[in-house]
Amino acid sequence: MAESQSPNPRARYARCARWEWGLLALILCLSAALRLWQLDGVPPGFTHDEAGHGHDAVAILNGARPIYQTVGYGREPLYDYLVAGLMALFGPTGGVLRFSPVPLGLLTLLATFLWVREAFDRPTALATTALQAVSFWSLAVSRQALRSGLLPVLFAFAVYFYWRGWGEARLAVPRPYGAALCALFVGATLWTYLPARVTWVVFPGFLAYLAITHRATFRRAWLPTLFAVLVGLLLAAPLFVYLQAHPEAEQRLAMLDEPLQALTSGDVSVVLGRAWSCVAGFFIPGAGDRFLAYNVPGRPTFDLLTGVLFLAGVVLCLVRWRRPAYAFALLWFVVGVAPSLITGATASFTRSIAALPVAYLFPALAVVTVVRWIATRWGHKAALVAGLGFVALTVASGAISAHAYFVTWGQSPDVRAAYMHPLVEIADYLDAAPMGEGVGISTYLPHAPHDPYVFDMLSRRGDRSASSRQGLSLRWFDARRAIVLPPEASAVLIALAGAPLDPYFVGLPGLSVRERVALREDDADPYFDVYEWEPQVMAAALQGRVRGEPADFGPSPGSGQAPVRFIGYDLRTPEVAPGGTVELVTLWRVVAPEPLRPRNLSNAEEDWVVFTHALDGAGNVVGQEDRLDAPAWDWQAGDVVAQIHRFELQPDLGAGPVALEVGIYRRSDGLRLPVLADGNVVEDRVILQSLEIVK
Repeated sequence: MAESQSPNPRARYARCARWEWGLLALILCLSAALRLWQLDGVPPGFTHDEAGHGHDAVAILNGARPIYQTVGYGREPLYDYLVAGLMALFGPTGGVLRFSPVPLGLLTLLATFLWVREAFDRPTALATTALQAVSFWSLAVSRQALRSGLLPVLFAFAVYFYWRGWGEARLAVPRPYGAALCALFVGATLWTYLPARVTWVVFPGFLAYLAITHRATFRRAWLPTLFAVLVGLLLAAPLFVYLQAHPEAEQRLAMLDEPLQALTSGDVSVVLGRAWSCVAGFFIPGAGDRFLAYNVPGRPTFDLLTGVLFLAGVVLCLVRWRRPAYAFALLWFVVGVAPSLITGATASFTRSIAALPVAYLFPALAVVTVVRWIATRWGHKAALVAGLGFVALTVASGAISAHAYFVTWGQSPDVRAAYMHPLVEIADYLDAAPMGEGVGISTYLPHAPHDPYVFDMLSRRGDRSASSRQGLSLRWFDARRAIVLPPEASAVLIALAGAPLDPYFVGLPGLSVRERVALREDDADPYFDVYEWEPQVMAAALQGRVRGEPADFGPSPGSGQAPVRFIGYDLRTPEVAPGGTVELVTLWRVVAPEPLRPRNLSNAEEDWVVFTHALDGAGNVVGQEDRLDAPAWDWQAGDVVAQIHRFELQPDLGAGPVALEVGIYRRSDGLRLPVLADGNVVEDRVILQSLEIVK
């Protein structure tokens, strides 16, 4: 009878396991609910970086197979392939793009739990996962459609399988699959995000630690560690070969130039200042990441209490540094935040993203250690009270994070502007409006990788392609200086409050206000205007104002029809004082635009620019403006393009005539389009009437 009342170890283990996995399931379910709630409204739209991911995912669906993406200063493509896979299943929509980081955030929690459980224990694993789940950092990353959110889950799984492969002391022989899976995930991280080129150093660094402190473990671990690292690097070899052959594709490395150059010259102040900025961003209010697209500007990673627990956990790891798991956690965290130690707190939420899984281990270690100490000193009931106190802390932290994210951050006018919320409203307006297909949109950033990419992810009437449309015939421009007039007889023109039509265009016939659509009063753009538009009437009026001889601009002799024709110009200021402002309107007709389309729509530098120069008698430039606010990537045959140029002359000019010239060149390399006559190149500019300098 006594024997039957004794505890059954196997039954106790089963009960603990059920509680453990049940609590994990509860954490993940609550985390999923938090990450899915209001997903279609917070964030309130898409940033240009997010829209670029969506555009490139659609390109992959359409057959592109990039090794490296050139949009957004260059980026690794693995996340785009992942989003393309989701779009293949559920459709190429903005909703799928917005949803894509949610499962990544949940998998990061799962991977964190698995590693901490393997390296430490169950209570610490549950506490770490809970703290991470309710943190603002994890919540924000799990709702941002950025490739950075893929790095923590891949690296956390790499660590887990590495630990599974050899980490259990009872194993006499390492598990071979651990090193293989670790290598696979290490290689995947390198195809994901730039900081991954540092994070793999954790493994050889830990191996060096073992060589010094645990020689027996080192002998067991060195071969699988080197295998995992070398194979992982080998899996990323095609990426590095491509970047070696195309060094211009990667521009983000330039962000490291200033601190590293200062360091090599012996000035450590820049690096130390940025390192302190990074450290302060974890704890000090106002010192956190100020990049409002990712964080409430200045909000620290930890609040006061969790910050104290974090520091206590770090001290605990330092005290127990001879235990491999504690040393590994410290090494992981330091390597994970290393990019921000160089670049500072700004954008540290993304640059330090590899440290996200391990960051919440430290406060969890402190909590579990305190609870166990209480259990030893005052018994299990006291420990239970302390544990319930931790639960209350976690719930309170979650409530604070949720309020900061959904209210303080999500409803901020600056955030609404950064996530292009006015384009959300315009897309909804066009989706709902019973109108034709012709639409012109005046916005701040009409170049392809900016506002048009965002709109493609928002509109249900677009075909998710920046080069062709289904349902809408769109024209993009900034009407503060330029306008594109399509060949349609009637269309709709929409202008953001911050990108209104220049008075020169407003005064033309063929334009009448339909309505003003009000947005929020505190928005950067509190409204947008909708015009009834007759583009051909407006084009005819413009042609009636201009003078000058038409001229064909072509890519080269014998290459076929010239892509664009210079129609004429309207010199609004025929007389100007020295130092005064010249106002000139140039008018162009698009004939065959294909030769002018940038080879890479994601690089605005490959677009074309209209230059306007004022020349003195010696041919010196005494005033100029080079711009094109109706970018050529979007030109269609039959379009008429008007560009306003306003620039100041040098103040020391004498009285007399000054010549004016106009032409077109490519921004990236300065290549000018030639002027053709009977198919032959005659010049690379058009000379206009002289401007009179009067005193």
